[in-house]
Amino acid sequence: MTEIHLNRRGINAIEVPDEVEVTAGSDLVLRIVNHGSPLHITLASSNSSAFTSFFHENLYVSGDEEFAVPIRENAYPGIFTIEVIAGYGARRSEFRVIVRERAAPEPEPAVVPAAPVAPVVPFRWDSSIPILALVAAALVFYGLWLIYQVDLLNAVAFAALLVGVILVWLRQRS
Repeated sequence: MTEIHLNRRGINAIEVPDEVEVTAGSDLVLRIVNHGSPLHITLASSNSSAFTSFFHENLYVSGDEEFAVPIRENAYPGIFTIEVIAGYGARRSEFRVIVRERAAPEPEPAVVPAAPVAPVVPFRWDSSIPILALVAAALVFYGLWLIYQVDLLNAVAFAALLVGVILVWLRQRS
């Protein structure tokens, strides 16, 4: 929290720190302490648009007040100034605000979800024999088609493979 003192050394006197530091994504909280009679002050910043949406604020300070300047989450490190004006512009004082990069959060240990275990399906040779026979027959017919160039052999090989695929699909469904 940053303190700004008003009327401590005289009427409309302003005391501000030279500079303050904030991190991106936090609030710069200004605690304004008035030591004398109530007064109007203006807080202004003409070079802060890269860091905050704050631009200008008029305040009536009768005692202690708090004012928050939100710093953007995605603000890059840098510097801007805030000016405190009292006495209708007769007294001015400014301080620098140094925006630091937000500290990187500690990486949480990665939790690897357990992979679902696929059920073990025993490979049954006895039910695969017709499928393997169809694949073997298709290979033989494709080989004969390559040698003799008879289109009927190509069609029979294709049909054998198609029947094999259908049998595999039906077996997986049951």
